[in-house]
Amino acid sequence: MANYPDWVLAHKKKGTYINKVGDKYYLYAAHSERVKGTNKVKRISDGYLGRITENDGLIPTREKVKNSVYVYEFGLSFAVLSYTAKIHSGLRKSFVKYGDFIYTASILYYVHGCYSEELFRLSYLQFHFPILTFPEAITDAQYSGIERGLRMITDTMERTFKDDLTSIKTYFSFISLVNINKKLYCSSISETALQLSVKYGLNWEDSLWQR
Repeated sequence: MANYPDWVLAHKKKGTYINKVGDKYYLYAAHSERVKGTNKVKRISDGYLGRITENDGLIPTREKVKNSVYVYEFGLSFAVLSYTAKIHSGLRKSFVKYGDFIYTASILYYVHGCYSEELFRLSYLQFHFPILTFPEAITDAQYSGIERGLRMITDTMERTFKDDLTSIKTYFSFISLVNINKKLYCSSISETALQLSVKYGLNWEDSLWQR
């Protein structure tokens, strides 16, 4: 092994190797494979882990964005979901086949002032209802169900949050889900939104990772 300084070797663990370029040190993941038909073993690099410096130690590499970044509405729709489970149950009894659709469309209407399959695909709701499909044509009965769902959601939100409702709708609208490299992350949450979350018992990370 090369004669590396102790502050470099401190980061050399099993399954890694160090590469020195000039006066800089870089850490890589690796594994060994035997060369077929021989007793020789070759090292296979499994990727770059970061740069090692004396002052900062290991500076991990930043994950590169490989695909498009997608952003989904999260905050307000999740707040509605958290407090309207009984409405959902009632709509599923009234509209056995399309209860989830009626409920989802009602939430979209409350959050955005309208509903569509495109808005559904831009919302956290698509992860909450992963197999939901919108009907090709909406019947008069379904229209009435959506209007009824909207009225009940509006009433429940007003009774639940009272004077805080305006702040809830304002600050929660900035809470999003972000899809980076096919992984979902919750956006940063403002101090006001955090205070309201604590007050009303809303846990954003649990809501996401339990799906």
